[in-house]
Amino acid sequence: MRLRLSRPWRPVITAATLVTLIAGATAACGSDAGDEAAATQAAGAAKDRLAATPALAALVEAAKKEGALDLNWGFDGRDTGKVLTETFKQAYGLDIKITLTPDQNQPGNAAKLAREYKAKSPASTDAYMGSPELVQGIGPKRDDVLAKVDWAAIAPWTKGLANSDGTALTFVDLIPGFTYNTTQVEEGKVPATVQDVPKIGKPIASTPYAAQFNVLGTKEGMGQDALRAYLRGFKPAGFVGCGELNRVASGEFAALWISCGKNIADVFAAQGAPLKTAVLKDAAITSTRYVAVPKHAKHPNAARLWVTWLLTPEAQKLVFKHDFADNHRIPGSKTAAQLAEYEAKGVRFTRVDYEFTLAHPEIYNPKFKGELIKLLTAK
Repeated sequence: MRLRLSRPWRPVITAATLVTLIAGATAACGSDAGDEAAATQAAGAAKDRLAATPALAALVEAAKKEGALDLNWGFDGRDTGKVLTETFKQAYGLDIKITLTPDQNQPGNAAKLAREYKAKSPASTDAYMGSPELVQGIGPKRDDVLAKVDWAAIAPWTKGLANSDGTALTFVDLIPGFTYNTTQVEEGKVPATVQDVPKIGKPIASTPYAAQFNVLGTKEGMGQDALRAYLRGFKPAGFVGCGELNRVASGEFAALWISCGKNIADVFAAQGAPLKTAVLKDAAITSTRYVAVPKHAKHPNAARLWVTWLLTPEAQKLVFKHDFADNHRIPGSKTAAQLAEYEAKGVRFTRVDYEFTLAHPEIYNPKFKGELIKLLTAK
């Protein structure tokens, strides 16, 4: 398994490290036999759903006629996209061409979809995956790019998973936090609160786009003034993207604050990287990724079939197996179990979903977010 690293992280290969890497690769990627068994299970479950839902069966036939599915999508594990698309085809007996372009630039994809829709050009991706803020931006209240769908009519298992506009489905939940190198930050010195972070005394990186800091600016959080003061005092040693945890694993930085998701560090750790993520009790956040279909999709039926299949229990198990994240709203979710474990210790999460972004326009204001970036990146 290879991760999406901007610069490869290469551990010193000792006998012990080799054992760790082999075990980690097995845990992260699973064996081919395991994925094949999952595909067989997915096909059996799909057969039952098709028999019970005529609208779903009709959608499958329509997708077959379209013959293709184009996706500009990025996942956190190398094999995630390949495993999911191949299992999807097997589940529904599809002989269609799926073009998967690894692309995690969610803002760029959203902007591109908006430009294409305005120009009346076909969409560059048949389905979109993005944050609540981005989905709102290309939703009916803004650029109006996304199709409204009666998701539960074609996929009854998605009932309760759609956003309030009916344009998108919740896909997975990420847990941002303080991701650190365990050889650089001792267990007893891991911060418990946001105020503890600047006291570490080690080089800490941040993202150049101030990921998730705006969420701390709500009245329920630090509040905007306190957040501004905090960022004036917190001076990162450098800046990395969400997926550049190789720079933390290598020891260039002791930690990344705020990281984009605990699961990303977990993917690295499965390969033997010395990474963990701490959830700080006064900055506990879950961030939901959504999936949707643009109005100008070239293969809208295949796209609807794809995004609804991603919410089946079988697909969710594969997502967690390879990306270490899933949808906490679906029975059997391992992310839900993680959240429950934190909550049992008194942690209270701010759930950043579509409805949260609608209720807090002040922290998504471009002027406010730009101010935070300027404060964070100022020398």
